[in-house]
Amino acid sequence: MARVVLVSPHFDDVPLSLGQSLTDGFLSAHDVTVVVVFSRTNWTQWFHPSRATWRIWAVSRLRRMEEAVASRRFGYRVRTLGVPEWMLRTGRDDLKGLFDPTNDPSSDPTVGVVRSLLEPVLDRADAVALCAAVGHHVDHQVVRQVGIELLETAAPPVAFYEDRPYATLVPPADLAVAGEWIAERSGREVGVASVSGPISSALALRLRRTYPSQIDKVFIAALAADVAANATERVWVPRGSEAFWPSPGAAR
Repeated sequence: MARVVLVSPHFDDVPLSLGQSLTDGFLSAHDVTVVVVFSRTNWTQWFHPSRATWRIWAVSRLRRMEEAVASRRFGYRVRTLGVPEWMLRTGRDDLKGLFDPTNDPSSDPTVGVVRSLLEPVLDRADAVALCAAVGHHVDHQVVRQVGIELLETAAPPVAFYEDRPYATLVPPADLAVAGEWIAERSGREVGVASVSGPISSALALRLRRTYPSQIDKVFIAALAADVAANATERVWVPRGSEAFWPSPGAAR
């Protein structure tokens, strides 16, 4: 059993993106720790985000409670890094800024902060997966950039998982763009591999019950689309990481 670290930008990203793999797929055979990066948050579907200190404390605590439930249901440990999410770092709440395909995370000082906090967690890891930033959420772009930089070190084998629900909602060409971006920035060939069987209706129901503060109509529609399409959860595997992650094209 290998020790795997899954880096989650926010509290729900790993179960949404890799829940089937954690349940009965590739990741279910391993000892998994989920590291939530931007765990200082003010976002729920129930009210407009506010920078009020009490609201941030209350929402962060609520989402930690949801993640504690998720960790039991999906069988992983949780660590949080306490970094403020984009809205709190910038004071902005516009969707154009939040989903910005022109953003260059390599110049964002948050990348260095996240990497320094994450490196001690990786000391004893056998593999790590970070998000591929499908959908261009700026917090996800920060985490992806950390993964690109880890590829330049003696870090454990690195893979990039497709972010759901974005991977379901974007045109297929955008998924290819995510892989091309990773290949260009890392200077490595990149292939894609399935790490789960088809996403099930049971998983969709479990996610809805686990994250009531987050699963809105858009998420529900994306989950239903995945179930209807027999979609699988996938990771992008740079050359050199096949020592742990499934070989590109292989379904496990």
